[in-house]
Amino acid sequence: MKQQMKWDYFDKGLDNFDDEEYEKALEFFEKALEIDPGFENAMAYKSFAITELKSLNDSLAFINQMLEKYPEYDSLYYLKASLLSDLENFEESNSYFDLALKKGFEEDLTYYGRAYNYFGLEDYENSAKYFKKHLKTNPDDLQSWCKLGYSLYHLSSLEEALKCVDKAIEMDPDFYLPYFYKGEIFLGEGDHEKALKCFEKAHQLQPDDSKTKKRLEKWD
Repeated sequence: MKQQMKWDYFDKGLDNFDDEEYEKALEFFEKALEIDPGFENAMAYKSFAITELKSLNDSLAFINQMLEKYPEYDSLYYLKASLLSDLENFEESNSYFDLALKKGFEEDLTYYGRAYNYFGLEDYENSAKYFKKHLKTNPDDLQSWCKLGYSLYHLSSLEEALKCVDKAIEMDPDFYLPYFYKGEIFLGEGDHEKALKCFEKAHQLQPDDSKTKKRLEKWD
């Protein structure tokens, strides 16, 4: 009876979360946790709701509390790693991905997080390595194709870099990010004319992107 009830509360929480009713969602996740304090799914989504309602740091504080109670839960190490990554604590994040793996978490689910962390650390050899691993099972991830391309450019693989961003453009010609990274690559090569065209296209598709605006200011 209680097992069914906790799942009913959890499912209601998911419905509200999907509808962006985060306060209601949080209430249902907490009710599920009252029935089963060790309910991993509810812990995860409670942290997501806290992020939406408060902040990443508040969510991290909650996950730290759960880790003290349930240090055997591999998912909590993964969640902490992901939050640290979002907070741009890239090295510490990778250490928690390592801990998650030691606890038995699925390695392929950590590839994107690791790639993102190494990209943030400007360790392009490792970011390229993990974006490639991630894209084997997530070939439609346009952002990863863009960042893989930019990583490869820093490894002196200009042709492969352009292939990656062009692949993203082919998959979705209305997505601004591949044009931005293509502009970055051309800018790095000193081809300002091609870079400007790419940045203008990115700005046309996403006028509010601050990074593109900063690049275009150089031409004003």
